[in-house]
Amino acid sequence: MKRALVAGLLLIIAAAVPPLAHQVHKSGVARMSLKVGDMAPDFTLLTDEWKTVKLSDYRGKKNVFLAVYVLAFSEGCTKQMRAVQAGIDSGQIPAADTAVFGVSLDSPAANAAFAEQNGLHFPLLSDMNHKMLKSYGILKTYSVENEDYQWALRANIVIDKQGIIRLIDEGDDAVDPNTALTLCTTLQKQAPSD
Repeated sequence: MKRALVAGLLLIIAAAVPPLAHQVHKSGVARMSLKVGDMAPDFTLLTDEWKTVKLSDYRGKKNVFLAVYVLAFSEGCTKQMRAVQAGIDSGQIPAADTAVFGVSLDSPAANAAFAEQNGLHFPLLSDMNHKMLKSYGILKTYSVENEDYQWALRANIVIDKQGIIRLIDEGDDAVDPNTALTLCTTLQKQAPSD
């Protein structure tokens, strides 16, 4: 009887005491609001070299490969960006026909350090105000102690010369960009449509 009473009291105390560790609540898994076949929303962002890049400047000229990563220097993002660079180096991404950009919430300075540390030779774009990522529906929200924080959802997005989204790989699928690399080669081989 004493054991049952003690166990009951311990359960009541445990339920009444708030947990000591910080509670993190992840919102539902974010999914891009855009779909393959949609027109890609225009954006203007700063590169890691403090130059502006406007998506619409490539319309009619080049396909665009956007490799969206969560945060510079994190393990998955490092793998993703190195794999994209390997695709460029191997010729899987035809540089004459496809503009390649990394995109994150990091500052241009952080992106520059990340590019240098990892031997990345393509521009890394900074979306610190979240405008581009919001327009693409590609933010995840985490709540920590009643405060919300937003992070980019990892994705590879291929946009053709007409500004149409041709491929979206999200989440863990985007760490390995081989599907996007293959599509870039395929788009180069296609005759331009008028």
